[in-house]
Amino acid sequence: MQDGKVDSQVWCSDEEFLKSIQNYVNLINSRLEEITVNYPAYLELPIRYVIKAGGKRLRPLLALLSCAAICGDPKPAIPVAIAYELAHTAALIQDDIIDKGVRRRGKLSAWALWGTEKAMLISDLLVFEIFHRLAEYERFKISQERLYLLLKLIGDSARQTVQGEFLELELTGADKISEEDYMAIVRLKTGALLAASAAAGAIVGGGTTSEISAIYSFAEKVGMAYQVHDDLLDVVGEPSRLGKPIFADLRNRKRNFLLVHALNNGGNEELKFLKSLLGKQRVEEWEIRKTREILERIGSIKAALELSLKLSEEGRKLLKDLKPSPAKEQLIQLSHIVSKRYA
Repeated sequence: MQDGKVDSQVWCSDEEFLKSIQNYVNLINSRLEEITVNYPAYLELPIRYVIKAGGKRLRPLLALLSCAAICGDPKPAIPVAIAYELAHTAALIQDDIIDKGVRRRGKLSAWALWGTEKAMLISDLLVFEIFHRLAEYERFKISQERLYLLLKLIGDSARQTVQGEFLELELTGADKISEEDYMAIVRLKTGALLAASAAAGAIVGGGTTSEISAIYSFAEKVGMAYQVHDDLLDVVGEPSRLGKPIFADLRNRKRNFLLVHALNNGGNEELKFLKSLLGKQRVEEWEIRKTREILERIGSIKAALELSLKLSEEGRKLLKDLKPSPAKEQLIQLSHIVSKRYA
């Protein structure tokens, strides 16, 4: 709601929205499943495992919806949709290795099951598989210029994602990090891959330069909103519903948005307590309660929620010139959902 007016773009309930995209999700999952048959038995199991670990399929969903919003048909975006999900899965495997994360979405992570060396090789295989997906565009007969744009886009987004990961590691343990530093990390680490997957869908759908740019910027904002809300869930979420432990960022000495905000706005005693928990592997229940109380008092929880909602709203505004379509409405609904997930 803005200026007393109900946002007309909130056109269905979350449950209705999820039903409306289920065919897309089923298509994504079936295409990902097909990849595993190309490998010998000793590789098929781990590749099937990491692919079926699933998740929200946000990146491929953005590619399919963006393509459909441009040309009315999601099918041209299937290869890039799968390519970006493979890139994301590969990045998650490496994330878990870096963070020493034992569980991912309620299941054991790849390195916890097969060791670091094999997990890295599985990640590499998924990255190399991306080229096979892009090679499918031979049968779609897209122009050489658009194929070049696809290749450049996925290369740029992969580079930005690694830069974001590296910057985050560089700033891990730093005494103080600005909110600007945090936003730079999130834009690179999370926003880039989501933006590129959406823009790739628009490219293969035949979008104009302005349409591709608008969809890219929309998805970048939505990706940043998603990450800020993920930071919020790391503090206030329930582990049983998240599928992973909470306070993971704090244990890994990483500064998520709430910690950045608190460390820049809290009092001496509050800062002393929060800093004492950084890197602590076993956080007691009373420490979790006290941390939440501090973050609530300082306003960090409220600030995170407001920022996530603000970024989502900024993203929606970027789609205003896109022609009306069911897919456009689904993109808008998706932008609402990423900032109001509960767990």
